[in-house]
Amino acid sequence: MLRRIGALGAALGLGLALAGTAQAESLKSAVQSAVTDNPQARVRSADVQATALDLLGRERDFLPTVTATAEAGAYYYNDPARLAPANNNRVTAGARANVEARYVIFDGFRRANAVYRDAARVDGSIFRLLDASESLSLNAVEAYIDVLRHRNLAAVARQNILKHQEIGAQVLDLVDGGRLPSSDRFEVDQRLVSAKLVAVEVQQALSDAEVRYEAVVGHPPKGPMSLPGVRSLPLTRDAFVARATKQSHRVKAADSVVQQRRYDEEIVRSGTLPQVSARTGANAGFNQNGVPGRSLDAYVALGAEWEIFSGGRKAQQRAATMRTVQAMAERDRAVLDVRELAGTTWNAYLANIERTVLLDGQLSATRRAADQYLTQFQAGTRSLIEVLDAEAAWFNARFEDVSAEASYAFNQYQILAVESRLASHFGVRSADVPLMPDFERRAVSNGHFSVFSTDIPALK
Repeated sequence: MLRRIGALGAALGLGLALAGTAQAESLKSAVQSAVTDNPQARVRSADVQATALDLLGRERDFLPTVTATAEAGAYYYNDPARLAPANNNRVTAGARANVEARYVIFDGFRRANAVYRDAARVDGSIFRLLDASESLSLNAVEAYIDVLRHRNLAAVARQNILKHQEIGAQVLDLVDGGRLPSSDRFEVDQRLVSAKLVAVEVQQALSDAEVRYEAVVGHPPKGPMSLPGVRSLPLTRDAFVARATKQSHRVKAADSVVQQRRYDEEIVRSGTLPQVSARTGANAGFNQNGVPGRSLDAYVALGAEWEIFSGGRKAQQRAATMRTVQAMAERDRAVLDVRELAGTTWNAYLANIERTVLLDGQLSATRRAADQYLTQFQAGTRSLIEVLDAEAAWFNARFEDVSAEASYAFNQYQILAVESRLASHFGVRSADVPLMPDFERRAVSNGHFSVFSTDIPALK
């Protein structure tokens, strides 16, 4: 039953298309333009790349640190126990240089957990970009449908004016023929002015919709516009809610924050373990420490540093745990928000299917009634007021029908957006997303060095 109603609703949604053979602006091209050219998308894309570059910078923690120092100057030494009388208690010129390489062998897994955390940060940044793309896509769809709806309403308003002008011409003939009182002419004129006022209001709303369209899409609407049908919609509310929760970019971004906080906990715990480092280097000098002549020495050493006690460490660990609890609560809140949005979207979807079907029936009935009233008026069995009221009823029904069809069409695309698949539905290329959200998986599964080879594309 739902399949049949959905197919009927899709056919009704296609009724919004405007006829024409000129170069049309498709909904797909409008969405792609909005997603790729909107400043918000560029902001998110830059954030992804900056976050990824921060992660790549972590490679320095796993490589040796090489430092070189050198100095030259005048030095005074007074050390009679070590220096000969000829070298003691005098100022001498001297110079010294040192080169040392240091490599951390073990640090309590702090570096590895920092890589995992930053990899999860990159994933979260990508999911936020993808979520922004869904929002931009839905905004573009809404702006597109709004322009199309107001174009249809403007056409209905023009038809209403023409119909009143046609009735006015007939009334004028009947008044001139003495078959109607002259007051009927004034009644038609009043209704005609009202119809023109409605047309002015609709035209203003259309102009406003076109302005918003340009702000969202990046250029004014052009050519005929039409709405394609949407396939692969869920058949039940439960299936829709489950799929939306599972696929939501917002929920996945919140999940990445939970992972970041868990790695932060491990980083805090690493402070309770020793750090083991290897050092090697060489010292060279001239007149060092007051001893005349050249000197050279080299060394290789293995050292350990262990902070056995540090005040406030327990509070620091508890704070890290509570931040994880906070992130989990925020993730649960995101799930609830997505479930609520999915439920209300589904309710609106079903209601608009039924509303559109009912309004289509009402529209057909009011048009037949208006035509019959006009025929009876011409035969002298109906009053002018009855004819004009019947035309007003048809006009109102047509207005509601156009708006209901637009709402139903928007609901279909909104379902895709709630499921985080609207952008891909319109063929937004993967190249528009600079990176794929699999950094944490790669780092944990393949080793932290695997993410350091990522190529970060430049902003276009």
